[in-house]
Amino acid sequence: MAETLKTKVAIIEKEISQINDLFGKLDSTIDRMTEVSISVNQMLAMHETQIKQTAEDAENLFHLIEKRRMENDENLKELHSRITTGNKEITQDMNAHIIQILQAIEEVKDVMIAREKSVRNDQSDLEDRLAEVEKKQYFMMGVGAVFGFIAGAFDWISQIFN
Repeated sequence: MAETLKTKVAIIEKEISQINDLFGKLDSTIDRMTEVSISVNQMLAMHETQIKQTAEDAENLFHLIEKRRMENDENLKELHSRITTGNKEITQDMNAHIIQILQAIEEVKDVMIAREKSVRNDQSDLEDRLAEVEKKQYFMMGVGAVFGFIAGAFDWISQIFN
């Protein structure tokens, strides 16, 4: 029984030394876990700071974008106003030019009508003169024919009177 007691004590001592090794490993694991926990806390704090900074930057960007959008809207309104004003001015100028062109066309038309009347009058006068010349020509031809007939028949006429 004394030997079994010694064996049991030796087994218990061996188990206690194993438990001491296990507790040493647990202590070192707890130390490492503490270090990791501290590192994680530091990283979380750093990430939280970065997240806050990113949120602030995002808010600043949002305000800047909103400001630029408002400026862009104002610029677009101004541009639209300029385009509308320019369009009105161009339309007025075009209408004025169209009126001038139509007036010039009317003047040209009146000049052409007057010129056509003048040409027709001149043509009518020339036709009348030509008709007069033709009448005189036919009259002269008739007179010439009568004189020709008389001259040709002069011998015959002189025999009749003799």
